[in-house]
Parts: sequence; C-alpha cells; structure tokens
Amino acid sequence: MSSLKQGSMSKEKELPALPLMLLRAVPTMIRRQAPAEPNDLQFSFRAEAFDREHLERYKRTFSGFQSAVPLTYFYLLAQRAHLAAMLNPEFPWPILGMVHVANAMVYHSAPKLNQGFFLNVSIEMPERAGTRKRVRPIYKVAFYQGNTLIAECHSTYQVGGGEAPKVGRRRELAAPDLQGYTCAELWQLGSETGRSYAQLSGDYNPIHLHPWLSRWFGFSRPIIHGMYSVAQAQADIESGLSAPLLAMDITFRRPLILPANAALHYLHNASSQDTNSGMKLEQGQVMVTDALGQKVYLDGEYGVSNDFNFKS
Repeated sequence: MSSLKQGSMSKEKELPALPLMLLRAVPTMIRRQAPAEPNDLQFSFRAEAFDREHLERYKRTFSGFQSAVPLTYFYLLAQRAHLAAMLNPEFPWPILGMVHVANAMVYHSAPKLNQGFFLNVSIEMPERAGTRKRVRPIYKVAFYQGNTLIAECHSTYQVGGGEAPKVGRRRELAAPDLQGYTCAELWQLGSETGRSYAQLSGDYNPIHLHPWLSRWFGFSRPIIHGMYSVAQAQADIESGLSAPLLAMDITFRRPLILPANAALHYLHNASSQDTNSGMKLEQGQVMVTDALGQKVYLDGEYGVSNDFNFKS
C-alpha cells in the first residue's frame, strides 16, 4: 500500500443509493481542467448488510459460484463508494465515460450476512495527473464489519478513455500462449448483455448501454462491463475447481465489444502458500479471449482455498 499524499477526508456517513448519485453525475461533464497535482481523497461510509434476495439473483446470473458471497459481489458496493467519492467537488474529472482498466480484490475474513459494513475509501492520484494524456487514479476500498477487515478492492480507472488510436499508431498484440490452460467455457454475449448487467449492478455508464451513447465516448458499439467478465470468470473457475476464489488481480487488455463470443481459460497451480490469515491459498492464471483464442480481453491471477468457511 503506497503512502497517501496530503488529501481530504470525509466524516463517516451513510453510503448513498445509486439512482440519485447517477443523476448527480451528469453535471460533472462540465469538469474540464484538473490541477497538475490533485490531492488524494479519503472518505468513510456506512453501508447496509447485503440484500440476500439480490445476492441470490446475482449468483443465478453467473451460475457456478461456490462462494456464499462471491468476491466480485463486493465490487457492487465498492462501485457505489467510487461514485459517492467522485461526486465530491474536489474530484477534478467528469464521472461519465471513466473506463475501468484494472481491478484487484482479496478476502481477509468471511462476512456475516446479517451485518452491515464500514467502508474506508481512498482515491490515489497519479503524479502530475493534470499533464498526462492517460490519467489513471486508483480507488481503494476496505470493507470492515466491526473491527474485522473483511475484504479489499483496488480499482484503476482511466480518465476519458475510449478514444481510438491515431492513424499509424495501432499496435497489434501477438496471440496469447494458451499451452496448459483449461478452456472452461465459451461465452455468448448478446447486444442486450450490457443493459441486463446494468440493471443487476446499477452501473449505467453510457459506454455499456447503446451505440448512440457509447459513440460519445469513442466506442462504435457498447462494451460489456469489465466486472461482468470478472464475475463470469470467477463463477466458471469456482465451478471447475469446486472451491471459492479468495483473491483476483485482473487487468483489462482491450474492450469486449458487444455482441461477441469469448472464451474463459485458466491454468491452475496446485501448490499452495500460507496467507496472513493462516489459510493455504492455491494460485492460478486466468485469461478471457475471443472464441478463437487470438485476442486477450483480460488476464490476471486468482487464489483459491477450500479452508474458507462462510458465516451465516
């Protein structure tokens, strides 16, 4: 964890609901000029216990989860915290059109389903953010129940992402090496997938919804939410290994433009390592490609354990 620059700290308050925050995000489009050295921001929020009916709906959407509470489900709460933080007047950029480029999550302790959360939130600004073309602030959310750290989520976003490369600068990457990987599932993602996941997650970023809206931000057609792909990957791997994932560290390599077919590949390492909590964690690599295995949409690592007992 890098040290924070001098920044702003909010007093703990209730985490707002999404609908009102989404409406308040629209006027931020007038934000244009960021300071060369924007301050890091810090916030604290209280959040309600998970809605069990919604949790079950989420798990049905991505069949295969072995986790009582999938790690990726915490991102839905983290995302609300991100939006609440960005509505602060000291956040210098427009909210709509922010592109998620990386996400790391880890469990520390099993959550109690009948207990709410305390969220410690920070936004770490890159050095000289006001002069870089591709600015990538990092959002860190720590989830607590009482004094117990339950999980952490670190999300990297790109400011004003989505613009097409200039002529002559397009870079084609080599096809990935999938030797040793298990091809778990072929995904068939229709044009409506982004809208369906928006209803489930509350993420109505225009780049996911309709061509007329996504074109405003440089995409010819809607792209699927990055965390949709991560959630489906988690469910597929858990199904294949019959164990819950306790850590995921994912980088989004290119947008998955809808409609599309994609494939989930994973390479499991049966050797295990002891974590700070005393659990043994097996590790592996994960990759989502196009159906032919020629283009990588996301890749990263995961950790899995059978020693994790969820609480009722």
